[in-house]
Amino acid sequence: RGERCLYICGEHTPQELRAALRDAGVDASAEESRGALVLITKDEAHLKGGSFDPANMISLLHQGVKDALDAGFSGLCAAGDMTWVLDDAPGTENLAEYEARLNDFYANHRALGLCQYNRNTLPPAMLDHCIATHAVIRIEGPIALENPFYELPAQAIGRKPARPRQVGRKIRSLIPQQRRRRSVAA
Repeated sequence: RGERCLYICGEHTPQELRAALRDAGVDASAEESRGALVLITKDEAHLKGGSFDPANMISLLHQGVKDALDAGFSGLCAAGDMTWVLDDAPGTENLAEYEARLNDFYANHRALGLCQYNRNTLPPAMLDHCIATHAVIRIEGPIALENPFYELPAQAIGRKPARPRQVGRKIRSLIPQQRRRRSVAA
């Protein structure tokens, strides 16, 4: 679509992602050379300076969109591996605020975002913030779902996470919906 792709690595290094892209038939080096692919680490983004600040991340994305447009791309397609929350850096408690603010950011800029939460490694409180702050989610398979647990940004900022059992129930309720949608699409 002519967008610049920005990926913020977490569980995997940029080198590992380049190798995976190469194995999938993408010449990551060529895409990086032409500016279509930008790979950075959590320490260059979410945890820059050793702490997490939602305003700094939004500023980074603003600059990313500006740079992409200035370079002739149609916009920015950003994705981030959210396992940086496991580092428990100062400011991590502001995750729900950040995710809520991202909804406004993406609605008003030539950008698209994807937050990747690993439900096998992240704590229930973080997963609950993820569920509450994303209008569209994907649990299993390639199909995105409208999220019945989504909270408007004004509600989500400052929210308290649900208890772990409630988070598990939310996720379990979404999995059959995902499977039904996948079988209908097939």
